[in-house]
Amino acid sequence: MAGPGFWGLPAGPILLLLLPQALPEGPLVFVAVVFRHGDRAPLASYPTDPHKEAITVLWPRGLGQLTGEGVRQQLELGRFLRNRYEAFLSPEYRREEVYVRSTDFDRTLESAQANLAGLFPEAAPGRPEAAWRPIPVHTVPVTEDKLLRFPTRSCPRYHELLREATEAAEYQTALEGWTDFLTHLENYTGLSLVGEPLRRAWKVLDTLMCQQAHGLPLPSWASPNVLRTLAQISALDIGAHVGPPRAAEKAQLTGGILLDAILANFSRVQRLGLPLKMVMYSAHDSTLLALQGALGLYDGHTPPYAACLGFEFRRHLGDPDEDAGNVTISLFYRNDSSGLPLPLNLPGCPGSCPLGRFRQLTAPARPPAHGVPCHGSREPATPAGDGHGRWVGSVGGPESHDSHSRVLPAATVVPLLAGAVAVLAGLSMGLGLLAWRPGCLRAWGGPV
Repeated sequence: MAGPGFWGLPAGPILLLLLPQALPEGPLVFVAVVFRHGDRAPLASYPTDPHKEAITVLWPRGLGQLTGEGVRQQLELGRFLRNRYEAFLSPEYRREEVYVRSTDFDRTLESAQANLAGLFPEAAPGRPEAAWRPIPVHTVPVTEDKLLRFPTRSCPRYHELLREATEAAEYQTALEGWTDFLTHLENYTGLSLVGEPLRRAWKVLDTLMCQQAHGLPLPSWASPNVLRTLAQISALDIGAHVGPPRAAEKAQLTGGILLDAILANFSRVQRLGLPLKMVMYSAHDSTLLALQGALGLYDGHTPPYAACLGFEFRRHLGDPDEDAGNVTISLFYRNDSSGLPLPLNLPGCPGSCPLGRFRQLTAPARPPAHGVPCHGSREPATPAGDGHGRWVGSVGGPESHDSHSRVLPAATVVPLLAGAVAVLAGLSMGLGLLAWRPGCLRAWGGPV
């Protein structure tokens, strides 16, 4: 199933985007990777699930938790990254070179740790106690995470956009074609599915796929055809979230935030001459799907466990007459550990894409500098900085989505500055973004 490209134009399957490199590659200067957690237990059961009475035996760590296979997948991904960046990263972890951010879920935190154990030898399993070193992984509470877990549930405007997509004729026609299927599935599962959000049907698929992957027998009604139909329903639901209509505006409220942060982190590193080389994000399939949507690369498939989307920033070695300092961005997608990662092309920019062109093409999908209002079209606009968290983004851009704080409301900042001594006020001005980061005073403009 082909997904939307930029502005809702067909992008085609990712494999069709493989084109020759248009520009010779230069030296690597910065990397950002976003990966899904490893294999996990099902998120939920259903009333007629034949295995529900054995949940504590089958999944001793609990539903939704990382499995041993998930740990192995992340170790393997970490080793892949070590292989790929052997000449770029230091042999051992250096905090000024690598920053790791995760959502606040056990499975993503553990995935990050397992990945780092594969990437850095001192964190690897089996090391002698005296030689073993843990590596920090940063996170924020789920309710405060605006970078990797998007505020779609609390954003009226996003709900309006989603409603527009689900009320479209194409969506409704597809949904009507599955009414009988969902009715039968209700009888099989004991769940109410007709007229309910499609995510409920996806959870049935998730449970079945997890059980099948771990060698558990599926009920007789869960035939390959049923699983395929559930996958098609899931793809329709995902397309409504990240695709047309108004795909770019949806992206500004979701994956465009992370995309903007990645670009801002690179710009800050270059502007301030920071030694930071890599930022790693341990997240979810929904994070990768939203990012693919912002890039115009969603192809109708859900990223598998440990899937990894990478951004590689290089100094472009172009023609002698060209600017030797020109930066290009290359994208890769690793969704199968048995093969090489797929080089991806941003729609409209084949091969290594010049940074300026990349910014230009993705600008409609990234939040503007003044932030994106979450209020609905029928709801009065809430002024920025009113303390209610109704805006995604800020005047400060993606740097304000820090791992340890929010942008202070203007009504709070003014009296605080007025009451501060001159030295502290000057220091706050000098430190800029760091004034918003009480728990992350690690470097000028630490990464998000």
